[in-house]
Amino acid sequence: MDIDIEEAVTYPTESDDWVVTVLIGGVLTLFSFLLFPIFLVTGYVVSVIRAGIADDPEPPTFNDWGTLLVEGFVGFVVTLVYQLVPLIVFGVTVGGSILALLTGSDVGAGLGIFGLLGGMSLGVLLSLAFGYFGVIGLANYAHERRFGAAFDVGVVRSVAFDGAYAVPFLYGVVLLIVAGILTSVLSFVPLLGQIVGVFVAFYAQIAAARLWGLGYAASRDLTAGRDSEVDDAAPVA
Repeated sequence: MDIDIEEAVTYPTESDDWVVTVLIGGVLTLFSFLLFPIFLVTGYVVSVIRAGIADDPEPPTFNDWGTLLVEGFVGFVVTLVYQLVPLIVFGVTVGGSILALLTGSDVGAGLGIFGLLGGMSLGVLLSLAFGYFGVIGLANYAHERRFGAAFDVGVVRSVAFDGAYAVPFLYGVVLLIVAGILTSVLSFVPLLGQIVGVFVAFYAQIAAARLWGLGYAASRDLTAGRDSEVDDAAPVA
């Protein structure tokens, strides 16, 4: 599918309440260490993916808090399950490296540094790889509204090996990387820059989630269904 970069980047602003939405999302993200807010943010991301699947031109708002909380908790669990392997590998390699560093020997220090860098790099790569499949699971849950749908092997496999999904997914990741770089630059400004960076990251998450929803829909040919509905609804001359 063709990706309109400008449309993707400006999508979060297509709602009249976009400033309020980004402010709420940013504040919730700032307090995500309390865990409860992260459920609401995840629930909102699920709703954005669903809006992308439906090709809704406007992003959703924070309005149905109960639904956001429930779907956010489910989405959090789904994401955690898909990230179990990267988390375990990261914990084992980094934990082992720290223990090697604590030995105080030159050999231990060398192995510790090597293992620490290697473990972090491997963890990032695995997180991205498993995240590729995890987003499909999240999108299928958003579409079917069933927890089990997130682990439908047949759907996950068919979508994963379809370029119609792979390309939008990568574009979404690139948007998040760019936002991450911008956030890093902003972090040089004490406190204020770091806070602003959180809102930038949330904005990018909205744009990326919509692309993922669009890619999922294109892979499962749901766009054809929307087109036929429009044709059926059109008046006959």
